[in-house]
Amino acid sequence: MTSGKKVVVTGGTGKAGRWVIADLLEHGYQVTNVDLRPSDQVHTYQADLCDLGQVFGMLEGKDAVVHLAAIPWPGEHAPEVVFRNNVMSTFNILQAACVLGIRKVVLAGSESALGFPFAFRPFSPLYLPIDEAHPLLAQDAYGLSKIVGEELGRGFARREPAMSIMTLRFSYIQRPEDYAGELRAAWADPARNGFNLWAYVDARDVAQACRLALESPQTGYDAFYIAAPDTLMREPTLALVNRYYPGVARVAEGFGGRMSPLDCRHAQEVLGFAAKYTWEQVVRPEDIGA
Repeated sequence: MTSGKKVVVTGGTGKAGRWVIADLLEHGYQVTNVDLRPSDQVHTYQADLCDLGQVFGMLEGKDAVVHLAAIPWPGEHAPEVVFRNNVMSTFNILQAACVLGIRKVVLAGSESALGFPFAFRPFSPLYLPIDEAHPLLAQDAYGLSKIVGEELGRGFARREPAMSIMTLRFSYIQRPEDYAGELRAAWADPARNGFNLWAYVDARDVAQACRLALESPQTGYDAFYIAAPDTLMREPTLALVNRYYPGVARVAEGFGGRMSPLDCRHAQEVLGFAAKYTWEQVVRPEDIGA
């Protein structure tokens, strides 16, 4: 896909959405936002994405869609509300895109599909670093909704092989203004960010990944981890994992230091993605009193 194309971004007013929109605009795309809140960047349509008719109306005449909209965690709604909203909106996006002949769909996946962030029963990774072959073991409504969303993507790719449907499994998204507070809290209590294995991704790299997925010529379905190359912590990753997630059966040769537990090589090989931002480029320890 080239610049000038018409792209719908759902959830474009959200934490990562405004960065995705800004990046697409900078690269010449025509962008429409679909969100319950207005955007100060582009025109916004308010729509219920769980209503298939409204989704058809939003996507008609467009070339691609980046689907970011979702209830982003399971802590503020009943589980069935989280699951129904996230699954039905994803189904409707894919159904409308398929029928309307929109061949490029990028879905916001999540590392939560692995199951660590909201686990009812704690468990450890099978191996490190975690790549796309690692089982998705979510137990909660949000993580399960992301697993089902991926299965929907696979199903629609089987239905229409000419479609390109890519799930980007984002790590814990950080905006530039988030780092200082996040780092203070994480360093004061290492267990705090153990929920996501201390991994993260800058919102600007989320935007880069979405655009690269739109521009990829690959058809069919694929999924990718999108994360920074390091963790939010100053301690070695393996020391943290051994303390809070004991019993990892296999650690790849060369894995060490503060390396991210999420392996992004597949995204680099297929999409050309390489994270450009780490927390050390945004803040210095001395600037946050550490």
